[in-house]
Amino acid sequence: MATPGLHVVTPATVDDAYGLLRAAIASDDPVVFLEPKRLYWSKAQWSPDAPATVEPIGRAVVRRTGPSATLVTYGPSLTVCLEAAEAARAEGWDLEVVDLRSLVPFDDETVMASVRRTGRAVVVHESNGFGGPGGEIAARIGERCFHHLEAPVLRVAGFDIPYPPPMLEQHHLPGVDRVLDAVARLQWEADS
Repeated sequence: MATPGLHVVTPATVDDAYGLLRAAIASDDPVVFLEPKRLYWSKAQWSPDAPATVEPIGRAVVRRTGPSATLVTYGPSLTVCLEAAEAARAEGWDLEVVDLRSLVPFDDETVMASVRRTGRAVVVHESNGFGGPGGEIAARIGERCFHHLEAPVLRVAGFDIPYPPPMLEQHHLPGVDRVLDAVARLQWEADS
C-alpha cells in the first residue's frame, strides 16, 4: 500500500474477483491483486454469454445500509461484518457495511459519506492491528470526518502476534463477537 504507483485490490465476492481481475488486467498501472483463500471455495452463477463487466478500481461498495454505525472492511472480513450487522439487530443497532474492494486507490468519497451519515466507525480487517491498513483507514476517517464523529474510530484486526497455524487462525482473525464488542464500545450512552 505504501509503494507509490501500485494499485492494491482485494475482492470479497466471486463477482468482484472476476470484475476486479479483469480491471487489473486492463489497467495501465501495476495492480497487486490480493486473493483471499476462502474465496477459492465460493460459488456463484456465471454465464459465458454474460457481458463482461469490468469493475472500476478504486470504488467501494455499500453492501448494507444502516444509520447506527459504519463497518469499513475489505476482502474476507466482509462476511464477518455482514454477519455481525445481522446479529447487531438484536442489540438495536442497524449497521452500515462498506466493502472497500480497493485499498489503493482509496475511495474516500464513499467511506466518508457513510461515516458522516452514521457518526461512528469500526474498521475491520485480518491484518495485524499495529502497522496494518486499519490504522491508515482510521486516520483518514478521523481527519476527514472529525466534526461528524460521535465516538472514536475503532479497529478490529488480527492480534499482534505471529500468524498462527491453520487450526488456530479462527482465534486470531476478527469474528462476529469481536466486531460486536467494538460496536458496543462506541459510546452509545451519549444517545440517551
